[in-house]
Amino acid sequence: MFSFFSLSTLFNLFHPNHLAPDTTTSPFPLGIRILVLIMCFIVGILIEQFVNKKIFQPINTLNQSMKEVAKGNFNLTLAEKSKIVEVQEMTAHFNQMVKELSSIEIFRNDFISSVSHEFKTPMAAIEGYATLLQGDSLSDQERQEYATIIMNSTKRLSKLSDNILKLSRLENQELFLEKAKFNLAEQIRMAILTLEREWSDKKIGLDIELDEVEYDGNQDLLFQVWMNLIHNAIKFTPNGGKINISLKQVGTQTFVQIADNGEGMSPGVRKHVFEKFYQSDKSHHSEGNGLGLPLVWRIINLHEGIIHVESEVGAGSTFTVTLMS
Repeated sequence: MFSFFSLSTLFNLFHPNHLAPDTTTSPFPLGIRILVLIMCFIVGILIEQFVNKKIFQPINTLNQSMKEVAKGNFNLTLAEKSKIVEVQEMTAHFNQMVKELSSIEIFRNDFISSVSHEFKTPMAAIEGYATLLQGDSLSDQERQEYATIIMNSTKRLSKLSDNILKLSRLENQELFLEKAKFNLAEQIRMAILTLEREWSDKKIGLDIELDEVEYDGNQDLLFQVWMNLIHNAIKFTPNGGKINISLKQVGTQTFVQIADNGEGMSPGVRKHVFEKFYQSDKSHHSEGNGLGLPLVWRIINLHEGIIHVESEVGAGSTFTVTLMS
């Protein structure tokens, strides 16, 4: 735009009507006017080049990159070297967006793969043992055994579906949580009693120390937290082992700690325990579907709390939940 204006001006400058000096309309000599116009032309070209390089070129690059993103290509990173603040911020936001989209794509692929595996295993068991049950030569003991396997596989499918629905609902439940004051110690005691058969069958000793704490939160969701954490502690504690459960209030903070003396976790496992579908047992032979701890993390997060885990192989695991009063 600048160069077009300057060329038009220069054309008019050398038009015959402008070559003759007109001392009656301008106090400046013709030579000075020509010099000024040439300088304007040069400045116009420089400004145009500057605008093209600093503004239009980055915008064009961003436009082309957006087209690539629209095609599903998230392996893009734009240089954030512009000295123009707005352009630099725009580029930084684009890079952040692509990074997030890339993470979502990776998670989506992992999610599909994990869900497919989790559904496929019990369904294959149901189909296989249902076929065997059709045989006429089975003993009553075999029939009972196969029926039990089918029932357990059905429960596993039901639990998986239920956890997926719960997690999906909780991940979209930012706006509203029904809260009420309740006795947190009483709730934890109820979770321990609910799981009594599991810890008593393994002859696990419990060391319980609970302060009487009134907490304002969602009672149903937090009960799910204690059930999952205590169930996990029982699951990974050997027969005759020990679990410590404590509840303490310090100022405006409430701490719930559940510790076991089980097999513990390596740093690599500990790093991923709150990720969906993550299981340290890659063979999926152990009970669970990798959704219990992500559910716990999400519920604590909705209550604006923190959950932290400390663990070493052979030294057990300690989960600490911190809630603000």
